[in-house]
Amino acid sequence: MRRRQAGFTLIELVVVVLIIGILGAVMVPGYTKSVETSKADDAAAVVQMIGQSNRMFRLDNNAYVANGTLTDSMNSGTCTAGTTTTGQLIACNYLASRKWDGLAYAYSVGTSVTCSIPGATAGIACAKRTGTAGSTYLNWGYVMDANGLVSYYNGAPSPHN
Repeated sequence: MRRRQAGFTLIELVVVVLIIGILGAVMVPGYTKSVETSKADDAAAVVQMIGQSNRMFRLDNNAYVANGTLTDSMNSGTCTAGTTTTGQLIACNYLASRKWDGLAYAYSVGTSVTCSIPGATAGIACAKRTGTAGSTYLNWGYVMDANGLVSYYNGAPSPHN
């Protein structure tokens, strides 16, 4: 009499691996979209904050700051009366210091900025998704106009103004 061996057959193992592969293929794009949407929501909020800071700067100085992209080097500037360089938003405490370089979105501020977002209308603050060429989300962006309205472009989620 032969003893039956315990364990799984090769067919059973192949079926389990196949099912796990199919589930992974279905779940990863949904997860990626969820992560990108979260980053986009954060970017829309930051654009709103930067734009409001620029509007407050204009009330106090009768001019918006000059067009420019926010970078880490601006976190250590000195507030100089009558100066409208981009870094004055941070130096004069209209905008808090934070890490700007290497983020998922690049942020610009000024009198007329679009962040090179395809199809975007110029505004006083903007954010454009950074990353590698060919990414589905690479052209996502937000622009805030002088009235405080944040517009979204190229499939980016609505900023819920």
